[in-house]
Amino acid sequence: MGGMVRLMPNHDPNWKDRLEAARSRQSELLSREGILTEAEQAQLLALRQEADRAFNARFRTTAEYRDFYVGRARDLLEEEGIDMPIPSLADDATVEEIDRVLGMVWQAVEVTNSETF
Repeated sequence: MGGMVRLMPNHDPNWKDRLEAARSRQSELLSREGILTEAEQAQLLALRQEADRAFNARFRTTAEYRDFYVGRARDLLEEEGIDMPIPSLADDATVEEIDRVLGMVWQAVEVTNSETF
């Protein structure tokens, strides 16, 4: 029997439409003259969060999510010259388990960058 996979809780086959709508509204707000109102700033923050959720809704399984973000993490570590092994994550790892490992990578990059400047 092969390994189990875990489906992403918020997979949405229409993720591209959601992402484009959020980005379009973001662009609209950011292209306005002058300073954004407090309500517009709150909307901009909400749109950024929606864009992140929409982007992550593209992944059908946590393994797809893991592979994408671990790949980006490896690229970042390489770009920053950090030699750090990334713990292995099973195909049925939860989003929380994956994010915990990724958090360690982002923290290592942050610490390294703060020490070099």
